[in-house]
Amino acid sequence: MHISVSGFYNEYAKSVGLTLQSLKVLSILHRERSCTQKDITQLSYLPKQTVNAIIKGFNEQGIVTNPVESNSDKRNKNISLTQKGLEYAEKIISKARNAEYRALEKLGEERRTAMVEAIVFYRNNLSLEE
Repeated sequence: MHISVSGFYNEYAKSVGLTLQSLKVLSILHRERSCTQKDITQLSYLPKQTVNAIIKGFNEQGIVTNPVESNSDKRNKNISLTQKGLEYAEKIISKARNAEYRALEKLGEERRTAMVEAIVFYRNNLSLEE
C-alpha cells in the first residue's frame, strides 16, 4: 500500500497520539529550541488559534516551558521544550527522521540529485504571472 507523503506524516502523528498539526509544532520546537508563538505560526502555516491551543496543551502536559518574555520584544514570549519535552520530541522526531533517511538512501545519489534539481526548477518557475 502506498500513501502520500502528507498521509505518511498524518498516520505517524496518529500512531504517537498527536495530530498532524501538533507534530508540526513539536518538530519546530525541537529544531528551533526556543521561539515565539508567532514564529511557530509563520513556520508551520497554521492559524494562530491552532498554535495557541497546541502550545497550551503541551504546557499542560509539561512538554513546553511557560512562555517567557522575549528580550527583543516584550509582546512576544519565547517558548521552549522542557527536559521532558525534549526527550519526548527526540523520540518522536528521530523515528520520523530515520524513515526519511531510509527513503532518501533507497533513492540513491542520482535520483536524490535529480529530485533536488527538479524541486529547485519547480520553485524557480512557480509564478502567479503568465
